[in-house]
Amino acid sequence: MKLWSILYLFLTVSGIASCAGEIPGHSGIYAVIRGGSVDRVEAAAKLPYIDGFTLYLGVRALVPEKGVYDWSRVDRVIKAARDNGKKVNLGFLPGRWVPDWFYDEGVQKFRWIHETDLVDPGRHDAAAPVPWDPKLLELLGEICREAGERYAGDPAVVSVQVTGPALANGLETNFNVRPAEAEAVGYTPEKLISAWQTMFDATAAAFPNQRLSWCIHDMFPNGRDAKPGRAIRDWAYRKYGSRLHLLACYLTHEPWFRRGNQAVDIWAERNAEIPAGLQLINIYAIRKYTPEQLEQALRTGIREGADYLEIFIEELSDPACAAAVEKVRNDWKGMQK
Repeated sequence: MKLWSILYLFLTVSGIASCAGEIPGHSGIYAVIRGGSVDRVEAAAKLPYIDGFTLYLGVRALVPEKGVYDWSRVDRVIKAARDNGKKVNLGFLPGRWVPDWFYDEGVQKFRWIHETDLVDPGRHDAAAPVPWDPKLLELLGEICREAGERYAGDPAVVSVQVTGPALANGLETNFNVRPAEAEAVGYTPEKLISAWQTMFDATAAAFPNQRLSWCIHDMFPNGRDAKPGRAIRDWAYRKYGSRLHLLACYLTHEPWFRRGNQAVDIWAERNAEIPAGLQLINIYAIRKYTPEQLEQALRTGIREGADYLEIFIEELSDPACAAAVEKVRNDWKGMQK
């Protein structure tokens, strides 16, 4: 009888833990806000076709000096969302956006030639922390804990972006440098994978009530490589289950964005079990999308299985683009009924 009592207690507690571990998701269309676009949040929060906000704030803006936090932008976005029944995904971006005091604390700096047609297009010298540097991961873990103490209990905050071991923006899981640069800094896939796992654990511990949004990518020193992204994705799903939310930041209307392309497959191939969203890339495109192309891109994302879409808040300043977003969102709601 005693054995059955213990077994019953175990099953009951396990069931409670399972239910308690189910994290509400975010869905629909989220407007991306960066530090310089926070002034737009109150107006955007009143738009019925915007379901929430993703705030991407550079660590330099959040913690300009050691031990000195500026929560004003975060507080403003969360308040606007809460007041209007919207939700928030928080992301604090290191990479090139860390403050100088990180290096004063002993974080190792990596310099490379940054060449791209997208964010900060062109070819120029760049610097960011070595992604697997232990001091970097320690400082980012401290920031996670401070943010979690302030926001983990807020029901408006439904997701937190796992960031850290990425060079250009601290967000995407890539290491897009030349082979010689990678060799000089001591890059191995194992170091990068381990660093991302460290930041997953730090973020999950600081925000136990939120989804863990994470941006997969496949660009590495020797070209396109799906193995690191898949390894991190599968590890995170085994450990955190439905808390994991997969993000890809390159949604486009262009014909290459389809299954069968590796960059899409690493995001889409486990959509049946791993919730996944997409970020529209238009704001960084050299040739901006027409409203029709923007609408086509959003519909492509929905067709490929996205449960939420990110569009930069600046896109909404064009009435024709805003109308396209509203049309897609209304149609999407109709499909979900």
